Amino acid sequence: MAKKDFMNLMKEKTTDLRPSLLSSEENIKGQITILEPLRDLIPALTSEEQEQLEQNVRRHGIKDPLTIWETTARTAGTGDSETPVFVLIDGHNRYFISQRYKLDFRIHLVRFASLDEVKDYMIDYQLGRRNLTPEQASYLRGMRYLQQKSMRGSNLQAGTPQVNVSETLAKEYGVSSRTIKRDGEFAAGLEKLAPELRKKILAGTETLPKSAINALAKAEPDSPIETVEAILTSTAVADADLSGETALQNEIRKLANGRLDRRTCQRLIAKINELMTLQSSK
Repeated sequence: MAKKDFMNLMKEKTTDLRPSLLSSEENIKGQITILEPLRDLIPALTSEEQEQLEQNVRRHGIKDPLTIWETTARTAGTGDSETPVFVLIDGHNRYFISQRYKLDFRIHLVRFASLDEVKDYMIDYQLGRRNLTPEQASYLRGMRYLQQKSMRGSNLQAGTPQVNVSETLAKEYGVSSRTIKRDGEFAAGLEKLAPELRKKILAGTETLPKSAINALAKAEPDSPIETVEAILTSTAVADADLSGETALQNEIRKLANGRLDRRTCQRLIAKINELMTLQSSK
């Protein structure tokens, strides 16, 4: 989607608000709420990017306003009351730097009808503004796909024309509808992981075959998966139709984590050589 079209869409989806006397800008700054599900939609900065941002902010201040969703506790999912809540939806890294060094910042208030609409907006915004890795872009497109399917499913009424979500998003992002569906599997699989492991995989500090993550999409683990080893030994991944490099990597990990007697070591060496041969032939 062209940048101009994206920004026009964002203007349509948000509304500038002037803080009232009872909710002045300074009061709002002291009531900012961080929602983990929203913060996790933002791809983590690399250590170099984080250091550069911190240096820029400390030297020049926080130039761009932080975007705040003005809503209620009930709508945000933080309580059952209509108490005003101010949720940060853009500028998390700058906000944490401001808190660390006691720096001032401006705010931009927006309104949405639901948490789902906020997630949809944040995903669009990230895809439209940042240089993302293929994995990060796939995850965000997949989350958008899952989000849109959920929203459309809950709003279905008799006689309402059906919309093909994958085809609609495929046209928007310039990819195939099949890619969008695979992105959905990838995102659904990543959502089964503990937040820290998910961040490491998306940041590239932990490597894992994408097909192994996709295999988790329909799994129902008792708790979020916290290690790569746990992913590869899970029933969902073991039962998946893995082949080629993915299957070899999976088998090597299992052998390395087992008892290393002579026979196992010989098999391990053979599989490693097989993997190296396969990778060198690409």
